[in-house]
Amino acid sequence: MESGLSQTRRWRLAAAAVAALVATTLAAPACADVAAGEEAPAPPAPADAPAEQAGPESPAGEAAGERAVATIRVRLPLTGSEDAAYQGRMQRAVDRLLAEARAGADQRPLLILRLSADPDGGATEFERALRLARFLVSEQMARVKTLAYVPETIEGHAVLIALACEEIAMAPDAELGRAGIDEDPSRPVEPGIRASYEQIAQARRTAPPAVVLAMIDASVELVRVETDSGVEYVTGGELETLRAERAVVAEEVLAPSGALAVFTGREARREGVAKYLAADEAALARALSVPTEALREDEGLTGEWRPIMVDLTGPVTNSSVRRLESLLGDEIDRNSVNWIGVRIDSSGGDPAAAVRLAQTLADLGAGEARTVAYVPRRSEGPASLVALAADQLVIQEGAELRGVDAPDAAPAEQPLGPDAGEDAGDDAGADAIDSQLDAAVATVRESLAQQTSRGWSLLAATIDPSIELAVYNHRETGAVRIFSPEELDEQPDAQAWRRGERVKAAGERLSLPAARAAELGVAWQTVQQFDDLVALYGFEEPPRTAEPNWALELVEALASPGLAALLLVIAVVGLYIELNTPGLGVGGFIAAVAFLLFFWSKFLDGTADWLEVMLFVAGLVFVLMELIVLPGFGIFGLGGGLLIIASLVLASQTFILPKTDSQMVELRNSLATVVGAGFATIAIAAVLRAYLPESTLFRRMTLAPLEEADRIEQERREQLADYEHLVGKTGAATTTLAPTGRAEIDGEPVDVITRGELVERGEQVEVVEAHANRVVVRRLST
Repeated sequence: MESGLSQTRRWRLAAAAVAALVATTLAAPACADVAAGEEAPAPPAPADAPAEQAGPESPAGEAAGERAVATIRVRLPLTGSEDAAYQGRMQRAVDRLLAEARAGADQRPLLILRLSADPDGGATEFERALRLARFLVSEQMARVKTLAYVPETIEGHAVLIALACEEIAMAPDAELGRAGIDEDPSRPVEPGIRASYEQIAQARRTAPPAVVLAMIDASVELVRVETDSGVEYVTGGELETLRAERAVVAEEVLAPSGALAVFTGREARREGVAKYLAADEAALARALSVPTEALREDEGLTGEWRPIMVDLTGPVTNSSVRRLESLLGDEIDRNSVNWIGVRIDSSGGDPAAAVRLAQTLADLGAGEARTVAYVPRRSEGPASLVALAADQLVIQEGAELRGVDAPDAAPAEQPLGPDAGEDAGDDAGADAIDSQLDAAVATVRESLAQQTSRGWSLLAATIDPSIELAVYNHRETGAVRIFSPEELDEQPDAQAWRRGERVKAAGERLSLPAARAAELGVAWQTVQQFDDLVALYGFEEPPRTAEPNWALELVEALASPGLAALLLVIAVVGLYIELNTPGLGVGGFIAAVAFLLFFWSKFLDGTADWLEVMLFVAGLVFVLMELIVLPGFGIFGLGGGLLIIASLVLASQTFILPKTDSQMVELRNSLATVVGAGFATIAIAAVLRAYLPESTLFRRMTLAPLEEADRIEQERREQLADYEHLVGKTGAATTTLAPTGRAEIDGEPVDVITRGELVERGEQVEVVEAHANRVVVRRLST
């Protein structure tokens, strides 16, 4: 019996293979690379499969543009009231599709749900997924055909949304399954949850009920059975009944008991769960025979955007990045914005600062906010990296996306040996890429590229001209990517990628005009003017441009080089006045406030940290020790002064040693601020020394010089203390003389001073000079 069935099956498969070969030959010019499912024969269609899976109504048989198509991006996980929001978007999409559908069209309008999962976003709530799934199978959605596109792994109860669509398209390596992964594994699946999955499976028939149960319940064993009637999917408990009813040709356990069922795109295609394999939107468009533009999400369907615009102009610097980050953080906290447009008109700048801003945009795009880069004129160098890090890039016609300048090439007349070209390229790359650039490229490669939908080589090529780029097409899936040879080698299926046209050679500057960027898929859309961008996203009025509040403006003003130098001048002058007045007075208060404002503004501006504050405090302590505790020695005063200067310079920049041209400019500005403040302080101190004693306002505060009569009287009193009789006498130092202190000379305690030498306490000294009360001693050699 089994031998006959096997022979019959072999004849059936042979006939199917011949039919498939003939069909493929006839259809090859039109759909040679439609979907990766053609890498293996498609499984037999289930008996209850929808009629549109084959025949004249198949999407592959319709002309491009005949079918109304809309795409909605469903961001997972679903939380809060997001299911209701997506129902509203779907209803608006259905209304628009029915209005656009051509009269007499054979195909129903197509609504595509692009399921986009955040791996760190948590779990989709079952109630939210169930409500959305029931809406998808309701009568009001029956007027359109629904297709779930799964470009990345989906698990948990979000799987229910995909199963509620009529068809599923998946990326080859994406996974779909493990629907019950968020349920307590120590307890049986709740009957209500199991019944809901069975209800959706029976209503939609996207996947066999046994497959759906195996996804939600780990206790269910999923078996693929081949009988004389075809392929069936049953649970382990149903297998014995099937064996008794039909002749079983082959069995295969797809999901053993104790493990939740999960399928990659290729496996889902083989088992009939996924109808199409598509690595990206371009491949899906070819599979559906619709223009790629038709699969782009209609932003007007959202209807709930809370948009703002921010401007990135001039070179990308740490200061401009900090300003934008402060603006975005303030707007998100206060106004809960979910659409962020960055208007870029920039050239040049610091790659490290650009990487920081690009990561900020990528992080925002991974959450609930949509980030859009808008380039009306130009985006050059590091600014292009920022543009590519956004969720979507919109370029105005006539604008251009460019990378950094390539290094100068070797002179044409220079003789080249057999290896000279390679050596010259290596030398040029070594000259162009310093350690700072290496660090920036490494960050792009290891972190930023993982947060965006672009390859690392395209992102890095904006700041590193040594990277070669080319267009590659996947032979099986039809996916199109821009890779460098190095990134191509990193692909698990590198041999399946076919090299196409070159985007840029190694050593050339990346240059993508608007039309070219859109053609390569780098730009999401091109527009003629800003009003087209407004209409593209369905805004009723242009988005508001975010402006800094008064606190941010104050911080930026105080952190500017001019006002920062003024604060330093005020602080040092305040110290000068304090040192010339008795006790603690207004000078010390002014100095303290000025220094606090200086470091506060630099701290909020992002250039100062606790290191600079500690250096300043330590330097100030050392200077005071020199003035009060250890006068005249010099090392504490010199070292403290250098620490203060270093803290003030470092507080105005984000690095210690400059490594790029932009950092050299920033270092020059920092030094100019400190040096300018120093010269201004000297000039003001000279003026105060000359005129402050004569001022009525400060006469009572400062220590004015003695009048002539008072000075003569003071000298007379000093002459009363005459120590000339101690010349030649010896004694011992009662304190350390550094160089001043006290000594006991001939049994008499006397204030003494040395000629610069250090005399330890207890050492023998001799009086060498005595002028009134000034006694000069020297250390006796032992």
